[in-house]
Parts: sequence; structure tokens; C-alpha cells
Amino acid sequence: MKGQLRVAAVVFVFGFLVIWLIQPIGNPCPDRGALPKGSSKSSSPSFAPPGTRTCTYTTPEGTKARFHYVPWLDWFVLAVLAGLAAAAVRLAASGRARSARSERGTSAAPDKAQC
Repeated sequence: MKGQLRVAAVVFVFGFLVIWLIQPIGNPCPDRGALPKGSSKSSSPSFAPPGTRTCTYTTPEGTKARFHYVPWLDWFVLAVLAGLAAAAVRLAASGRARSARSERGTSAAPDKAQC
């Protein structure tokens, strides 16, 4: 159980840092309304609050607009991936336990028959 939680926590924390500091999974700056033609947008990590990104939109006239974007869908996908990693660890551990039991069971059977 502890191994599963550790794996899930490591996957979630590592993914959180990658999504926050490097690049989100989806669109880092969803469009807010219709932007004029020739506008640009950029995304950067924000520390207020942690986990958000600051999106900056710049129009051809030089007008800048900023807003904080919380990538909720990315966090959900990350939580699912962490759960899948924990399930994989559980399956691997149960497979090892089954093979260890079957090895002990086959070697113990002849001993019981001799008694």
C-alpha cells in the first residue's frame, strides 16, 4: 500500500511541476473572446497562486491583457495518470506474490505427500 501511494505521489508531483513550470498538456492560454487579427499570446508560470499560469495577450496596437489560467483539466488528467501508476504497481506486486506462492506451493506438495 505504501509503495502504491509513493508512486502515485511521485507521478503527481513530478507531473504537476512539469505542467506548471514547463508546458501544460492542453492549450496554455485559451482565447478570451475574439482577439484582433495579428494578436499574439504567451504563457508563463505564475507563483501567485502556485500551479497557475499567467497568459499575456498582445494586440497589434500594443495593448496587453493578462490573466491567470488554472489548468483544471490538466490536473484531472494528471490525477488519473497517478492512479494508473499506482494500479500498475499493485498489479505487479500481486503478480510477484502469486508467483512466490505458487513456487512455495509446488515445492511443499511433495513434502506433504511423503509424510
